[in-house]
Amino acid sequence: MAFRVGDVVQLKSGSSPDMRVEKIAISNGNEWVTCVWGVRDECHNYFAAEMLQRVEAKGKPRRTSYVARLWDSLTSSVRR
Repeated sequence: MAFRVGDVVQLKSGSSPDMRVEKIAISNGNEWVTCVWGVRDECHNYFAAEMLQRVEAKGKPRRTSYVARLWDSLTSSVRR
């Protein structure tokens, strides 16, 4: 699916809030996406990439943390 850290996503069913991609991992050939949401990003969970769809961000984009950007750059070659 090629999500990137900082993308705004939601479940394909449409029954979820907008969530921000925090981390992406590959396990046994499957792409798993860790997402955060809530007022202070207090909620988080991981989802199979096939369950998610990218949505248009509303308002000013949020900055991702240095660690999240570093993780994304270090693992980007694995996701290709």
